[in-house]
Amino acid sequence: MSEKLETMSGYLQKQSPKFPFPWQKRFFEVQLKPKPLLLYFVSPGDVAPKGSIRADAIADVTMEARRGKNTRIIISQTNHARKYYLKAATAENCQQWYNTIRQLMEMTESKEADYNNGPQASGEPAETKENLDAMKAVQKNLIEGLRVASKILRSKGSFQKFAMHMEYQSYFDLGAYAPIFANYFRKVCAFRNPKFEVQLKLDDVSSVDLECLKFEGFLDEAAITPFSSRVTAEQMETLLAESCKKTIEKLKVVPVIV
Repeated sequence: MSEKLETMSGYLQKQSPKFPFPWQKRFFEVQLKPKPLLLYFVSPGDVAPKGSIRADAIADVTMEARRGKNTRIIISQTNHARKYYLKAATAENCQQWYNTIRQLMEMTESKEADYNNGPQASGEPAETKENLDAMKAVQKNLIEGLRVASKILRSKGSFQKFAMHMEYQSYFDLGAYAPIFANYFRKVCAFRNPKFEVQLKLDDVSSVDLECLKFEGFLDEAAITPFSSRVTAEQMETLLAESCKKTIEKLKVVPVIV
């Protein structure tokens, strides 16, 4: 991988997948480690990305000409999951991003081929792809569930009804799951900065909203961070079970009398 590829970043226009499909200015950045990703932010100084494109999920990348010049890039994902439409300011910049994205894709294909060749150099069996895929699915569902829970807690009407049923006095009684699962993600994910904290503007933000928003920001980062190579699928499953158990123990569930 060249030095140029390692430092590739800059603005591109990304077409929104939602009607009426407007073009949005986004700051793109290549991440090579711990896993190749194409991240995009609203602005360069943002702590968490707006989204990401996994290099190992790219099936193909092509350029599209407009007015005789290649200024658009189309990224197709595996299993026809989604197509990303990007637009560069110049044909030269479009070519640079096209070359970079294609190298990312080919680098991932090369690593995947090495992975499928068998055991690791140490002689220990590699983690099976089926186990890792299963844990990725669990990870995705867990993050989505935690996001929903956090948003419910920020909805005062919904929270009040739920808190009354559970006999809780405040968000902090119910929000015990946040640090438990944050600790879980820090153990199983290969964060570039394991001690990072979500930075938020404190203007007109209540204590409840602040804690919820911080946790949601943390989940955004966890969603695009690959698993640590030092943790096996079995260990992840054990850690997840322990986190769920701790959450249940902290939540004093009141039995519903019908």
